[in-house]
Amino acid sequence: MIEDKYLPNGWNIQTIENVGSKNSSYPIGDGDHGQIKPSDYRDNGIPYIRVADMVNDKISLKKLVYIPKEIHERNLKSELHPNDVIIAKTGATIGKVAVIPRNIRVANTTASIGKITLDDEKVMPKYLLYFIKTRYFTQQMWAVSKKSAQPGFNVKDIKKFKIIVPPLLTQKKIVAILEKAEKLKEWRMEADELTDEFLKSTFFEMFGDPVKNPMGWELKKLGEIGEVSSGLTLNSQRRANKENLFPYLRVANVYRNKLDLNEIKYIHVSDLEFERFLLKKNDVLIVEGHGNIEEIGRAAIWNGEIPNCLHQNHIIKVRLNDNYISHSFLSFFLNFYGNYGYFSSKSRTTSGLNTISTNKVRKAKIPLPPVSMQKKFAEIYKTIEQLRDHQTQSHQHIDNLFNALMQQAFRGKLS
Repeated sequence: MIEDKYLPNGWNIQTIENVGSKNSSYPIGDGDHGQIKPSDYRDNGIPYIRVADMVNDKISLKKLVYIPKEIHERNLKSELHPNDVIIAKTGATIGKVAVIPRNIRVANTTASIGKITLDDEKVMPKYLLYFIKTRYFTQQMWAVSKKSAQPGFNVKDIKKFKIIVPPLLTQKKIVAILEKAEKLKEWRMEADELTDEFLKSTFFEMFGDPVKNPMGWELKKLGEIGEVSSGLTLNSQRRANKENLFPYLRVANVYRNKLDLNEIKYIHVSDLEFERFLLKKNDVLIVEGHGNIEEIGRAAIWNGEIPNCLHQNHIIKVRLNDNYISHSFLSFFLNFYGNYGYFSSKSRTTSGLNTISTNKVRKAKIPLPPVSMQKKFAEIYKTIEQLRDHQTQSHQHIDNLFNALMQQAFRGKLS
């Protein structure tokens, strides 16, 4: 953490407790600690903000739930108002941050979220939001979070966290510069969304609604047009063996029409298992899910990015017969309906668990347009993927620019 002596004149270091509002009964706190339950959720009433509602530093209204006013009034310690800064404080999402917007006049929140009501004569909410994303703040956050089995910090920790506080006029200048840089990130995301919409509309125009099959394409079971198989079962014995290790894909690597290969793990396998679970170029990978409906049926194409790579048992592999179907067509077909995809309505088991089995994938009926049409779509898809590669590079460039500006801003080096 930077010391006072290295800061410009007029800048100082304060704890969050010192910059909290003196006009609030609970300037620094967190959520209801189990007093509010899912059975209390309603379609209208007082907004109840959860970590999942914090998207790209803002409050998303898409899946927002509400609670009755009388329940809210029994939990005023977790009451939220416009300009309150909220931060996720437990689990893998710690550090997610947002500011309550003006159009949410009052709200409540869960125990997983810490809230900070600031003294507006000391610190701007948007300034604190940006500072929470800096290396200086995250180092403090992780220093206390690693002390327990599950990462997290509490209200006492929040009060002790230190921030760099420049004069308000300087804060306004920093916020204005970073907001401009952030706008570039938003435009880049909008371009990505337009790319997705273009592919979706092209698919729809060529093949019609993929589930209703209005063009009457022949239907075949996936097991008839390809080889469907489960993956490698993980266990403690296999994890303990440090010999004959190979990379393998997990659910965390497979998304809708894309792979995330930033973190690859290794596991022991025998020679026989290696042949059985080895991935080959153009294999279509389908996530079986395990209760999380948004994961179920996520599908992506393996392009041989990592040599000698295997797949675990929660990923179902489909190796297609190219005479019937294109891997690009199948992947896009399975993912067509966004977060819930083709398999969402087919995933509930007799035990009530949302998941799909290898057998269910084999029996899934897939429309088969002429292969020539599928290949035409595959070419369009390939062109778009090349465009995505450029977009990814642009993303990285913008992120690097934003991070560099943040480092300069909080050192007082922006002119």
